[in-house]
Amino acid sequence: MPGLMTRLVSPAAAAFVLAVPIAATPASADPTGVPTPAVSAAATPLTVESAGEFTDTRVAELLEEYGAPGVAVTIVTADGPIATVAHGHADLAEGSPLDPAVHVFPTASVAKSFTAAAVLTLVEEGRLDLTEDVNTYLPEDVRLPGETITLHDLLTHTPGFAEMLERLGGDEGSELGEAVRTAVPEPLFAPGEYTAYSNYGLALAGYIVQEVSGVPFEEYARLHVFEPLGMEDTAFTQIPDARAERPLVTPHLVDGTPAEDLYIMDAPAGAAVTTVDDMGRFMTALLDEGRVDGEEALPAGVVEAMLGRQQEMHPAITGMGYGTYQWRAGDSPAFGHGGDLPGMHTGYAVVPELGAGVFVAVNGDDAAEGNPFLDLRMAVVTEFLETFAPQEPPAGAADPAADLSGFEGTYVTSRRPVSGPAKLVTLFDNVTVSDAGDGTLSVIGEFAADERWLPVSVDEGVFVAENGTDVLGFVERDGQVVAVAFDANPTNVYTRTGALGTPATHLLIAGAGLLVLLTVLIPVQRSGNGFTLATRVTLTATALAAFTGVGLLVYGIMDLHRAQIWLIERSPALTVPLTVAGVLALVSTVLVGVCLARGWLRPFSRVHLSLAALAGLAVTAIGLVYGLVISPI
Repeated sequence: MPGLMTRLVSPAAAAFVLAVPIAATPASADPTGVPTPAVSAAATPLTVESAGEFTDTRVAELLEEYGAPGVAVTIVTADGPIATVAHGHADLAEGSPLDPAVHVFPTASVAKSFTAAAVLTLVEEGRLDLTEDVNTYLPEDVRLPGETITLHDLLTHTPGFAEMLERLGGDEGSELGEAVRTAVPEPLFAPGEYTAYSNYGLALAGYIVQEVSGVPFEEYARLHVFEPLGMEDTAFTQIPDARAERPLVTPHLVDGTPAEDLYIMDAPAGAAVTTVDDMGRFMTALLDEGRVDGEEALPAGVVEAMLGRQQEMHPAITGMGYGTYQWRAGDSPAFGHGGDLPGMHTGYAVVPELGAGVFVAVNGDDAAEGNPFLDLRMAVVTEFLETFAPQEPPAGAADPAADLSGFEGTYVTSRRPVSGPAKLVTLFDNVTVSDAGDGTLSVIGEFAADERWLPVSVDEGVFVAENGTDVLGFVERDGQVVAVAFDANPTNVYTRTGALGTPATHLLIAGAGLLVLLTVLIPVQRSGNGFTLATRVTLTATALAAFTGVGLLVYGIMDLHRAQIWLIERSPALTVPLTVAGVLALVSTVLVGVCLARGWLRPFSRVHLSLAALAGLAVTAIGLVYGLVISPI
């Protein structure tokens, strides 16, 4: 399950792990009139010599710049590899050099492409239908309730599932059937409504392969994907098992220490290992209609489906293939996938119009400190595209006469949990859009490429970052803007939320509540009977519990590794303090009410204690919104 963990572990989010959606050089295709960039004439011709220069020199420079332990890269055409290299170390402690001909790499979410290929081989045989209800293929105890979900939905990440961090762990040794029965995600959207990356969705697709074929998924992938492609060193297997049998690289955390092996519950979503050479064969097949070494390895229909734009949220923004996504759109689109685990980052991109592709594996977190939009893997893929198949972003210009008010609002990620403290992700992964007043939009968010965005087409809701590094498109339904999609990440969108549902509003309420609660901790001389004293003591306890909860949350944010563990395990450290505060706040409110009714409080205390009781309720209510309070329901 490859990578959101990295994505949300960016400067304060710390949550998922597996399958980080990443796309590269921004560009946009527009069947509706938005300008579409063409491949730049400044492209460096791709030859054996230029590819070798790129891998030997530029990749080495990027490794030095980013400071990762090691990087392996291969560039291929439809005829096979033309440049392969590794720089750095396979294991820092041992000082062993990284060797592309020897070392095996965990793929993380790149494995989703293998799973999609397995599904599509059965589609080509007529044994699976992409538009059929998946319940048709599932045993009764695995069938999904609610609206019809199809394999098309699963392969394009549009089944509408909420995110579940619990699925990032699991009991070692559990088989796939048990995994898909465990911690089934709740529906968040209607199927097909929004793209929202789902590891469970791909795991379920792999399980359907197993059920329909009658062969364990891992074995089916070996027989029908890896063996035909000649990928002899690629397999679906857990990292500890692979390490016992193969020369597996050591993933490293940002401080250079080895990352712990992660057991991947949703095996078809990310539990695979591969080599640089094997990934070269996989990309070659994608570039040559399923052929490798001149022989058909995959049906041409499989490749066509994987490299087709199967799902989009906006016609001018990157979309989804089956088991792939667009790194960029435009006249020269690139398809592929990225993957992330602690200390391991992979990615591949093929450009059919260029007739070439690149695969990158980095065995360590680097200077990006967990932000997949800024890491070494991303830099190599982006520079490959900009060097050999560059595209200019669409032209934008400020339009002071345009009415941009309809785009204003707060939007939260569609890849979000709906229960537990992992709901904190929306506190960090959101964007706020406002009219800058000069014919441009101001877009503020953790993953916004720039703050100032220029209109490309106001009618189509397309804007380009002033720095040219990303494009966004607003999604409209029934004449209303409901979401915003970014070119740099086609695997999720940001859905619009009302004023009371915005993280900024929640933070304001919680902050005000904490300030009021702080006043009850200030020791002052007070008089009154035993009941009023008990009221003050209860309010003080409420404040102490609330500040304890906030303090532990801040500690988690400062120590992202600890926060990751707490979120996945739903640690009591995140839920007990504010739950206690909530109970005490309710008791305090009752006690204050009695004091007011009996006239036991002086005028100042009436106001002060009433506000303190309300503040306790407000803080715990916000805690409930973000899963930090154990709900009695």
